[in-house]
Amino acid sequence: MTTKSLDLSLLSGGPEESNEFCRLLLETLKTHGVAKIKNHGISQDSINELFSMARRFFELPLEDKLVAKHPPQANPNRGYCYVGQESVGNISGFEKGLNPGKGLRDIKESFDMGASDDNLVDNIWIEEKALPGFRDFMTDFYQQCFQVELKLLTALSKALGLPESILLEMHSRAENEFRLLHYPAIPASVTKDGDVTRIAEHTDFGTITLLFQDSVGGLEVENQKNYGQFHPVASEKTDIIVNIGDSLQRLTNDTFKAACHRVHFPQAVKQGEDEVIPERFSIAYFGKPNRDASLLPLKQFTSEQNPCRYNDITAWEWNNLRIGKLFS
Repeated sequence: MTTKSLDLSLLSGGPEESNEFCRLLLETLKTHGVAKIKNHGISQDSINELFSMARRFFELPLEDKLVAKHPPQANPNRGYCYVGQESVGNISGFEKGLNPGKGLRDIKESFDMGASDDNLVDNIWIEEKALPGFRDFMTDFYQQCFQVELKLLTALSKALGLPESILLEMHSRAENEFRLLHYPAIPASVTKDGDVTRIAEHTDFGTITLLFQDSVGGLEVENQKNYGQFHPVASEKTDIIVNIGDSLQRLTNDTFKAACHRVHFPQAVKQGEDEVIPERFSIAYFGKPNRDASLLPLKQFTSEQNPCRYNDITAWEWNNLRIGKLFS
């Protein structure tokens, strides 16, 4: 994806600048499936420290990471997942009504957390002495992402002609998830049979996803005009990549589609050869509706000519329906 980054600071500018940003955001998401955002309010120093913390976390001895081991079941979706514990290949094709084809194994490890004041799910942390400051930094960065989420929901509300209060109230409790991802370096020869990848193609479950990625490459998004074709998404380390998830597709009655995406091996690497595929880091913040919010399409997007396409289901029910397959 070669489109330029959109300047989120314009949302707070004059009416013309604000309206133009909102229009471009909606147009870019509809056309490309993702948008790149700059001047979002999270400093370069904070983002650099985020990647540093992620690297230091995954470099810890396995026994230190397993102190925060993710439960064997899907929920609560918290803590450390070792390589092979979770398989996104299990849900590939779900949004297209397809059963997963030949199983793809994800070669990744991850750490998941949520809001510190979540009244349903507690975070699972490593020992403070293993990585001093990790818990405090991650908790603070989560809140910074929540503020960006609210700005983007405001912009999307304007672009869609919705009262701002609808989406903001639906996302008021920050019942979201934040994930550190590490794709270990592996020999390219491991890929020769075509049964491994970094993350298989999928859509996200929530409303919008904010993604930070390093420069290694591999993220690919499905062409919104030509399904089945994927294009790489390159970005600056300080950009936030934004994509739409299932929940917003449902709420807007298919006004735009959740972006199907995957993380493949860098295009410069020839699979099956003797070279080593470099490690990759990314961090994803999954903005989700409050758990009790209904995902029935909003009345503004249904009519006699455009009937409601989805049944009534809560955000929590939808989340559990999707995530349950990841650990099966």
